[in-house]
Amino acid sequence: MTHKNIAIIGAGVAGLTALEPLVSAGNTVTVFDKSRGSGGRLATKKLNDSSWDMGAQFMRAHSAEFTAQLKEWQALGWVEHWDVTPWAINGTQRTASPDDIDRYVGMPRMTGLSRKLLEHADEFVTQARIAETQFDSDTQQWLLTTEEGASFGPFDEVIINTPPEQALPLVPEDSPVREQIKGVHMLPCWTLLLGFDHPLDCVFDAAFVKSGPISWIARNNSKPGRDARETWVIQANHEWSERMVDAPRDQVQQDLLEAFHTACGDHSKAADVWLHRWLYSLPADAPLLGALRDDKHNLTVCGDWCHKPSVEGAWLSGRYAAQHLAAKAPASDLQQTTE
Repeated sequence: MTHKNIAIIGAGVAGLTALEPLVSAGNTVTVFDKSRGSGGRLATKKLNDSSWDMGAQFMRAHSAEFTAQLKEWQALGWVEHWDVTPWAINGTQRTASPDDIDRYVGMPRMTGLSRKLLEHADEFVTQARIAETQFDSDTQQWLLTTEEGASFGPFDEVIINTPPEQALPLVPEDSPVREQIKGVHMLPCWTLLLGFDHPLDCVFDAAFVKSGPISWIARNNSKPGRDARETWVIQANHEWSERMVDAPRDQVQQDLLEAFHTACGDHSKAADVWLHRWLYSLPADAPLLGALRDDKHNLTVCGDWCHKPSVEGAWLSGRYAAQHLAAKAPASDLQQTTE
């Protein structure tokens, strides 16, 4: 692979997974993100004395490749095993539901992993929302422009690692990948974060909820490496979140708070409260596309929504993106990875 100047738009897991092999191959890679940090779905939040993993709650593997990757990250100290027994909750009925799933979390927070992966970048440009892209068909190069009017480039290749709704405006009108991007419907997710001055009287540290608006509850401070302060993450289910996507925030917060009290059985008042709406949480259906490639425009689109909505899905999509650019893997091998 000859040297190329490559831009990655979006510092989520997929883009950061593609980063290392591209740099190792001798390319110069610049990563852009609209926020002040990295991580994508590995987002964290800090408010007063409380801190939470606000996005992905843990990582797990379905494939041998990602199992090996998690073990490698653990050996490096980038992730650690979360020894938790999830419970199942239906109304006021609570039952322990042990399983043999190995769950891992980034250290000392989920974004700890993304920060390590980001170390391979030649440059990381933060608070830079790319609003316009221009591809010159004569030079076969890209110019990128932020909302504030700052220009970057030229780049020989662009990788877009954003939700499909945000990726589409950056893709040329005549690109063959546009129809595939348009075909992905993303579901929202409301997330409520609570911090308490004392531990709650709750028998579980994590639970899958089968009734009401909530799908997942976790005592964030039960994870290894976290602050000792009592903190909880409450994630709404996607069907309820879609119905309530534009509802008043006060109403959403109250509904989730009441459901949380019912689920855990403790009605203590939270000292710290934060409500976040993930507008593009995950695809309604896993497309299993790996990553999308447009050779005409030297463009690759990746993300968990391209493959499967999980950290593993994002990691696989990032591998796909790097393989497309390196052109090292035959199509049959790539298809096998996707399946």
